[in-house]
Amino acid sequence: MTYFITLLKLFTMYFKIGLFNFGGGLASIPLLQNELEKNGFMGYDEFFNVLSISQMTPGAIAMNTATFVGNKVAGIPGAIVATIALALPSIIVILILAKVLQQLEENIYKRAIFFVLKSLTTALILYAGYMIAQATWIIENKIEIKTIVISILMFGIAYKKKINPVILIISSGVLGYLGLYIM
Repeated sequence: MTYFITLLKLFTMYFKIGLFNFGGGLASIPLLQNELEKNGFMGYDEFFNVLSISQMTPGAIAMNTATFVGNKVAGIPGAIVATIALALPSIIVILILAKVLQQLEENIYKRAIFFVLKSLTTALILYAGYMIAQATWIIENKIEIKTIVISILMFGIAYKKKINPVILIISSGVLGYLGLYIM
């Protein structure tokens, strides 16, 4: 019975996150972290480790995170339940919205709603970036200057040079392997 309750908690948590997941996986980080801690599934540090792995694996970050967390909490059935629960609200909402938006075409209210949703999405992504920076740049109340410098350098390279993120991820792994972190 306890295993079933765990699966039910996973489903409920990820369904709720999927329902309010505007702006993609990064925008849902604050909600996800709060839910994981509230349900006792995962602590702060472990969550950001899973998040890092999810960003490096192919696919949508929210789905990857759901699969990783579900697997950690309840094995393969947990991974399946969490992933389906995260996707289900989007499928339902998209089917409904497609029908409604098709009828609205160039409605002023539709434009207003999308204007506010885009603003909200931007704010949530910025907040997620802040949370990731805080977890990465400050370790045990000590500011990690080299991590900040590397982050700013990678951002600059990605922004100015438009380098494929896969190349940046692989380069970061190679640099880390070669001992950049020890410096």
